[in-house]
Amino acid sequence: MLVTGGNRLVCGIPEEWKHFEEQHGLFFERFPHLESALETTFIRTTTLSEPIDKFVLQYGRLCVEDFFEILLNCANGYGIAGQKLLRGLYERAVTLAYLDKYPEELDAFIDFQKVQDYKVVRSIEDTIAKGTISENTVADVKARRDEVMHNFMVTDCKVCGTERLNHSWSKMNFVAMSQKVESLGKLIVPGYYVPLKHAHATFGAMSSRLEVTKEGTVSFVPTAQRKEAAGAFMVAHNILLQVLGVEDERFKVEGLEEKLRVCMGDFLEIWRKKEKAPPSEG
Repeated sequence: MLVTGGNRLVCGIPEEWKHFEEQHGLFFERFPHLESALETTFIRTTTLSEPIDKFVLQYGRLCVEDFFEILLNCANGYGIAGQKLLRGLYERAVTLAYLDKYPEELDAFIDFQKVQDYKVVRSIEDTIAKGTISENTVADVKARRDEVMHNFMVTDCKVCGTERLNHSWSKMNFVAMSQKVESLGKLIVPGYYVPLKHAHATFGAMSSRLEVTKEGTVSFVPTAQRKEAAGAFMVAHNILLQVLGVEDERFKVEGLEEKLRVCMGDFLEIWRKKEKAPPSEG
């Protein structure tokens, strides 16, 4: 962010955008191909009766929004912000591809929201004050949680047989889930593990932003994170194409297969030399 004449706040860094545009000129040159594929996939009128079809279309659209959020941050030099957002995009893309492959688990994904809603209500009462939310609302949210809670119980102690509420909608851990969806599973390191230290409260999140000066003191690095931006952008571009692949496989939208083939070719040309470098760490 820049403060210009007259104390006007400008949200964006022109010199970083210029650098990003120059560094990734081929992406912008080929962007109309990607834009056309996105429009073909998501800007259309259709009638969907199956819940899994509705989910795949709408969740895929959410991934598109994630991608452009990453692009916005990376283009302005906020590469670490791009890494944080990349973790979310990757998790959503894997979930999308997994449920597309195993649609019988969609109900569990949807029902777990009732468990999460009750956790929020309880947290509001614990941290603000009991009575902040009306008794009727609390009772209603709890009743909805209780209807599905038995589906998410896991063994807490094998000896005594006690159970606890699982932390997630699936009893399969996320890494194992990613291995069920082929090509996306191969992105587990740059899409999941590398962004981890930036997305969570870790020592690495701090240490990666520090440097030792010539005087021997430790200083925070305030400059743009261009290397992290390039890495996050490349992986996000890859993930977005995988999402489009899921959409194409399920809906067989006229013309999308050919457009996606062109986009895949563009991806290989754009990143042929750059992808040999480490994805984001520096």
